[in-house]
Amino acid sequence: MRLHTLYNEYIRHKFHLPPEPTHGDMIMAFGQYEDDSAALFFNDHPEETFLGWIVRLRPKDPYYGSKPDWKPVLAETFEQLNVYDEMILYYLLFTINSTLSINTHNTYSEMNDVMKKYSFLQLSHLHDITCLNASQKQSLRDFFFFIYLYAHPVNDETLYACTFDQQRLIHTNTGIPLEYYFVAYYNHYTTHRDEHAEHIVISADEIQACKALTLELLQVIEGRSPKLIIPSIKSLEPAIQLINDVDGMLKLYKDDPAAFCQIIRDLLALGVAAEGASVNSRSYRDYCFTVLLQNYASYILFFDFNEIRVLIDAFQDTPMECRFIISKMFTDTIFLNKIIRQQEIDLNEYPEVTRFFNEQATEWFL
Repeated sequence: MRLHTLYNEYIRHKFHLPPEPTHGDMIMAFGQYEDDSAALFFNDHPEETFLGWIVRLRPKDPYYGSKPDWKPVLAETFEQLNVYDEMILYYLLFTINSTLSINTHNTYSEMNDVMKKYSFLQLSHLHDITCLNASQKQSLRDFFFFIYLYAHPVNDETLYACTFDQQRLIHTNTGIPLEYYFVAYYNHYTTHRDEHAEHIVISADEIQACKALTLELLQVIEGRSPKLIIPSIKSLEPAIQLINDVDGMLKLYKDDPAAFCQIIRDLLALGVAAEGASVNSRSYRDYCFTVLLQNYASYILFFDFNEIRVLIDAFQDTPMECRFIISKMFTDTIFLNKIIRQQEIDLNEYPEVTRFFNEQATEWFL
């Protein structure tokens, strides 16, 4: 599979942007449900999805009922694996494979979706950033990976199940690299497909295509893949350029913070001008606005919260804009909440910030 092509299609499908020509050799393509959610469907088996078929192979829950008396499916390949480990590894596989799903949400789950997909995008960018040192990038990698799992959401056992060994995710309890486990998982069901015919309708080649896509998704998380980029559209080019080039954003902010803030101001002005525009163009503009503000929180405030005063200084003469920007940055995700708690920041020392909180931000933070 070609993840970067699929990711471009995912963004375009999610925000109803004009499609680009598709490659004829793609095994899967996005299809839409009646409720406007969407998934990757197999072209030759249009009733089946990339995520759906593994759900029917979900391991029995070892926590339910009497003490488990069965072995994991891959027990012969990984002797150290028990049924509890198998369940966690299934949850991890499901979490990764659902990254490209498009769901309909209530307010709470919409925030989770924003955080998971944002963290996935940033995990693809970290290894290319030169403005941060290795320690800073490792801190952000751990932060984004935690949020990626937390926002799915997963249970505590799954949330803390893995550790990084350089650029490899390892299942801590067994020492099994996720890559090795997923390869063995897909190969097992390719070899034993006929034994599971009631659950598996796709072909062996399609199972192997799923393996390739899962590994590409995993490599993004591990930082072993070229960075993902979001599609550019003319009116949003300055903001999207910064989103797609974190180094460029950091350099611009360092050299000319006023120019950085002007891009935020222009993006906000586009939102006002777009009141009569289509829902689709507004939603992508809003998405880019959210990503740019969360980039400011993640790459700048994460390392020096005092930099928020630069943003305040730039917008304090337009209080309504300042209130909207600050409140949005604090409430679109839990990133700043987590940063403030981790770093034991006392917001009472930042009255120039909190005076611009809206009701929701005030309720969350004060």
